[in-house]
Amino acid sequence: MKTEKKKPTYSLYSNLKYVLGNMWKWQKDMTVYAFLRSPFTVAVAFLGIYLSREVVNAVTQRKSPGDVLLLIAAITLGLIISLVAEKFLNAKLEQLMLIQDFRYQVLTMDKCAESDYENMESAAGQTRISKALENAGTDQSGARLIAKAFSSLAANILGILSYAAILFQLSPWILLAITVTTLSGFPILKITAAWSYRNKDRWKTYDRKLDYLRNNSGDFTRAKDLRLYGMTDWFRQVFAGTLGQRMNWQQKEQKLGLAADGLRALLSLLREGIAYGFLVYLVFHRHLPVADFVLYFGVIGGFTTWLNGLVSDFDSINRFHLSFSEMREYLDYPDKTNQGTGVPLPEGELWVEFRKVSFRYPGSSEDTLKDLSFTLARGEKLAIVGLNGAGKSTLVKLMCGLYDPTGGEILLNGHPVNAYNRKEYFSLFSVVFQDIFVMPLSVARNVSATTEEETDRERVREALTLAGLAPKIGKLAEGMDTRLIKSVYDDAVDLSGGELQKLALARALYKNGRALILDEPTAALDPIAENEIYMEYNRMTLGHTAVFISHRLASTRFCDRIFLLEQGRIMECGNHEELMQHGGRYYEMYQVQSHYYREGVAEHAVNA
Repeated sequence: MKTEKKKPTYSLYSNLKYVLGNMWKWQKDMTVYAFLRSPFTVAVAFLGIYLSREVVNAVTQRKSPGDVLLLIAAITLGLIISLVAEKFLNAKLEQLMLIQDFRYQVLTMDKCAESDYENMESAAGQTRISKALENAGTDQSGARLIAKAFSSLAANILGILSYAAILFQLSPWILLAITVTTLSGFPILKITAAWSYRNKDRWKTYDRKLDYLRNNSGDFTRAKDLRLYGMTDWFRQVFAGTLGQRMNWQQKEQKLGLAADGLRALLSLLREGIAYGFLVYLVFHRHLPVADFVLYFGVIGGFTTWLNGLVSDFDSINRFHLSFSEMREYLDYPDKTNQGTGVPLPEGELWVEFRKVSFRYPGSSEDTLKDLSFTLARGEKLAIVGLNGAGKSTLVKLMCGLYDPTGGEILLNGHPVNAYNRKEYFSLFSVVFQDIFVMPLSVARNVSATTEEETDRERVREALTLAGLAPKIGKLAEGMDTRLIKSVYDDAVDLSGGELQKLALARALYKNGRALILDEPTAALDPIAENEIYMEYNRMTLGHTAVFISHRLASTRFCDRIFLLEQGRIMECGNHEELMQHGGRYYEMYQVQSHYYREGVAEHAVNA
């Protein structure tokens, strides 16, 4: 397969300007410490070489022991001072780089929290997020690479200039040979970095699959199914296959790296052969004293180290450019929704209009919802029923503003949904979805979804009571202060599926949005319990706009209107009695389901 040519969205200059601008804005001290460290770093390296040269020189010239000891003491003192200063400044730089890492982590997490829901749900979106998080706040993150390169660049340049001045006195040609053979390694590093950047998306797919398999194999909530259905062998087989595909890419990367290292090793061998061979030649022909041989021997090694450091800095800057582009691409990824100033939120009750709305998921070949047109009137109770996969949850996500239609338009009180500020628009809805998000916090904070200080405990107590969860919480030792998710805290509790759904209902009640949407949150409850909760919500939302979704038709009989959704279209519309008299699909589905709850739910709903 031919490798796809892929170029970063941002230029090297743009990325450097962005990071160095942030570095100066956030931590001016980092620049100061980087420049202050440079002379001490060079001094540590040079004083070690100079000490050896002076000791050899003192011995060959038969200087007195007192003079030799005094010289050694003076150089050693300078070496100790330089070492202590370098260590101190390194520690300060590391601390500042860590703070910078945290800032980029916060930027990335804020984007994850604020970005459009559509941008996060797709596989492509998950890949973007994965690469962005990988490049924010790790040891190999783009920002960390440039910070390290920037802090060492000054020292490397100062070291190169200082040592070059000494080597120039030995031979300009040796200086040129060492410089050319060392800097020739940079294009090799650049090629390997570019290859990794071009192919990263391919192995990221396997990384995501491996993460999923690892997480689920160790998740105790899946442990029963894995054992009872004999899925362990399947997990092993899929894991081994995926790992094999990932290792293929790992091996390709390693082979390229080995080839690059081999070429650089040959350049190193050539460089050292020329330089040290020349020194040996001068000594044997008595053109160079032994003490100077020791000095130049160390200077050649030191000059090579500084040059390699410069090459490494260039490589870090290049890798920074490639990896940091991935993070910036995510941070700058456009959102469709309005996150700026919007039209004022409407007063009074809400009404929603769908005008020829269609929706297609990214990568899909057909629409999930097709040409929907209807109006949810002020204070109306609307039920949306249908089989799984009919598009019920998708319709709800469109109404909530989580998705943007691929065709048509949605209006709230006469204004397009995107005319409103997104956060303000979200505040209008209390929504309970099928998949319930629980945080490793107290019951009270899970209900309030805010900080401890901002939690209204009386409102939490009311919400728990209305949701039917108060008796359970009352039996816990810490009551509403009991923490959830036992895998995080030893003293926490894990609620059952039905209890979690009641917790989600309590959260919706606490929020007290102006429109209520229940997206089958009671699916884990029995039909009678579901019907009771829906009827309770009906009473609590009298006069308010509400949408109820269920595949159990008897639970939504009380609604003003019922939509039967099939294959992304509204196939039937009316209240329960009208749809039953019509004798269509709704009637057929109701008859099929009726034997499950004829004596329970249906009778209870009629008498409620």
